[in-house]
Amino acid sequence: MFLALLLVGCVPESKKILTEVVLEPTKAEFQQLTRFQHQKQTDSLLVALSSKDPSQRYLAARAFASHKDTKVLDSLATLLNDPVLKIRSMAAYALGQSGVEAAERALIGGFRQKDTMSVDNQSNGAILEAIGKVAAAPVAKYVATANNYRSTDTLLIIGQMKSLYQFALRGITTPEQTQRALDVIKDKSLPPVARLYAAHYFSRAKEIDLSVLKFQLAEAFTLEQDVDVKMALASGLKHTDDPEIKAILLNQLDLQQDYRVTCNIIRTLTNYTLDSVQPKILELLRSDNLHVARTAANYVSLKADPNRVKPFRDIAADSIPWPIRTDLFSAILQVLPYYYTKTKNATRWQLTQALAKEENPKAQGAYLKALGNDPENYKFIMDYIDKSEDSVLKTAGMEALAQLVAHKDFYAVYQSTARINRRKILEYFKEQMAEGDEGVVGAVANAIADPNTDFKDLIDTTGFLQQAKANLQVPGQLESVHAVERAIAYLRGVNQPELTQARSAKPIDWSVIAKMNKKIRAIVKTSKGNFTINLLTEDAPISVINFIELSKNNYYDGKIFHRVVPNFVAQTGSPRGDNYGGADYVISSEFSPISYDGEGYVGMASAGPHTESTQWFVTHSATPHLDGKYTIFGKVESGMDVVHNLQIGDEILDVIVSDL
Repeated sequence: MFLALLLVGCVPESKKILTEVVLEPTKAEFQQLTRFQHQKQTDSLLVALSSKDPSQRYLAARAFASHKDTKVLDSLATLLNDPVLKIRSMAAYALGQSGVEAAERALIGGFRQKDTMSVDNQSNGAILEAIGKVAAAPVAKYVATANNYRSTDTLLIIGQMKSLYQFALRGITTPEQTQRALDVIKDKSLPPVARLYAAHYFSRAKEIDLSVLKFQLAEAFTLEQDVDVKMALASGLKHTDDPEIKAILLNQLDLQQDYRVTCNIIRTLTNYTLDSVQPKILELLRSDNLHVARTAANYVSLKADPNRVKPFRDIAADSIPWPIRTDLFSAILQVLPYYYTKTKNATRWQLTQALAKEENPKAQGAYLKALGNDPENYKFIMDYIDKSEDSVLKTAGMEALAQLVAHKDFYAVYQSTARINRRKILEYFKEQMAEGDEGVVGAVANAIADPNTDFKDLIDTTGFLQQAKANLQVPGQLESVHAVERAIAYLRGVNQPELTQARSAKPIDWSVIAKMNKKIRAIVKTSKGNFTINLLTEDAPISVINFIELSKNNYYDGKIFHRVVPNFVAQTGSPRGDNYGGADYVISSEFSPISYDGEGYVGMASAGPHTESTQWFVTHSATPHLDGKYTIFGKVESGMDVVHNLQIGDEILDVIVSDL
């Protein structure tokens, strides 16, 4: 035995067969493969796919999951037979990320059916999810009716539910999918993640026939204790407008529960008329939770009766926070027909009076956008913009004008002079665009590309757009560049424009993490309190390094949360304080099997693949429809109460990065 051990010990390192995936961001091999990914060096990544080192095979497959190169499908398919389970799973994920039906055959062929010991459940589960992203509609039924899974096959059941969910995101639903998802929801012994995706199947699918199952789904909703599942089930009941279901939803609103469930119930109640819902909506508009109040205001915009808006106007006149007031004014103007002159004039007067007293630029912009719901306000908005030097406010004004000219009543309001007034707005847009502000340029370009503004027949040359594009910087103003390119394409009748891509991404400075321990945290100090992010260096090293560099250079100090969507995300990092802009560089997207399957995931905002820069967001709850589309580079590990309390305009005071 001693001799045998001695012989094993004398085997050179290079001769050993490696069987484990080891991810060490400080090691040269990890950094080299990450650079190949960042620079999209396909040939080098293809070589790594056949490396003897499983870590390199894994990293190369993960790189292709981010770049979605359909030319490498066959090479990825070979890894479905890799001896290392983790690599087979990553290969399946990368094939699913391709989004092309050509990957279906390889994935189905890679599923290992003879697995009595369940050793292949991880890769089989990953294959099932990937099939949901690429397979043709008939396959959905087969995935849903697979009945040989044991309750202990948790990874397979999770993969099955993720698959059915992915099919639903693509508009593919069958009665078999629906029944299977409901069965999983009702079985509390199954893994929470499986039940979560089953619930999101109902939440995110566009059309499901619930005529037979609606009361079973409603019962599951009322009995559910897992708040993540309950939120999704509340949204899932949107597939019915049964009066008894409405009564159940209203009863649930009377319970003291997580605000996120309340938000989703309100959104589902838009299936019903205002009559029996209005008392509850009026109550919720005065909620101490701004997310709930803003969601109630959105209900008003969709369902309010023009003859019964006075109670909402009365609330808007009270001392309520400006986000609710502006949302509510916007909602009222949205539901008022153009011929309700008296009510519209009274609402407009209230709105302009509130705007005159407002000193916060973010609030002023929100008031302008509210005014944009009334076509008669365009001269007022122009005058207001002309008196301001604030670029963010000007952008908000452009968005308000775009909203206004696209309004369904624009022609009814101006009748024979509609064309003249549209031309006046277009000429004003051109003047503002010529000043070169990226937010203004982006907002105007988006307006021109919107068929509802009907500008196409007034524009005989794209020269002013070409000039605006030439004045923008790439990649720092890439979002506005893309907006201009879409506008030009629309005017030319081109459906799929060629969008400018950044020629090269920012180099990765590995020295940023060279001396740091594996566990890296960022404490985000805000005007509402602090929260701590666990940075996922192994999964998204490029994004983590970028975030650390920006934080250590105090970039985020003073930045505001410019976008907060109730029970969705709080977003920050814009240098301007709006949705536009970033640094003068981009980094590449980094997609991995990590899922937005709960609250507190930190993701990179982008204007498309590989356009990330400085903006990032934190999720309020599970948002799995973002999976594989937005890089996850962190997870909030403490302070989620602060995240839930953030609102538009709240400020970052400091970001402190440390390691343990």
